Amino acid sequence: MEVSKILSGEAENIVNISYTNNHIVFEFDKTIVVSRLIEGEYFRIDQMLSNDYDTKVRINKKELLSCIDRATLLVKEGDKKPIIINIGDEVMELKIRSQIGSMNEEIIINKEGKDLLIGFNPKFLIDALRVIDDEEVTLYLMNAKAPCFIKDENESYIYLILPVNFSAVA
Repeated sequence: MEVSKILSGEAENIVNISYTNNHIVFEFDKTIVVSRLIEGEYFRIDQMLSNDYDTKVRINKKELLSCIDRATLLVKEGDKKPIIINIGDEVMELKIRSQIGSMNEEIIINKEGKDLLIGFNPKFLIDALRVIDDEEVTLYLMNAKAPCFIKDENESYIYLILPVNFSAVA
């Protein structure tokens, strides 16, 4: 992705790609980009994709996406301000606070399970919601530190979104 951002976009450009077990090199024009494989264990997605959840929320996708889009207007590029989501019985409250201003909106939801207060990077929610064609989406949540899943009943798509710690922000 990062290499494609710096390519000029001309179809004639040739990119030479070389790699080893730990590195990949992209060479084009008069530019060399080197990337190193980060050591460590990646998330075990199969273990994360359990069907356990404490909270299940059905919500209108357009309303949720619009609300989060509005919230991001209050965040400067590069700021890492989370959107705080408070899930109650029939209402989801979305809050964001920044130097520019603050937002507090409510959306009607259909909830099964426990109430929950959780924070997310709004960009990750927007990225998932923009590519879902369904009118309503279902969010599956366990607790404030566990991933949120957005998936349909057939599991034709599954989006895993990690929460952020917001205790210092709230």
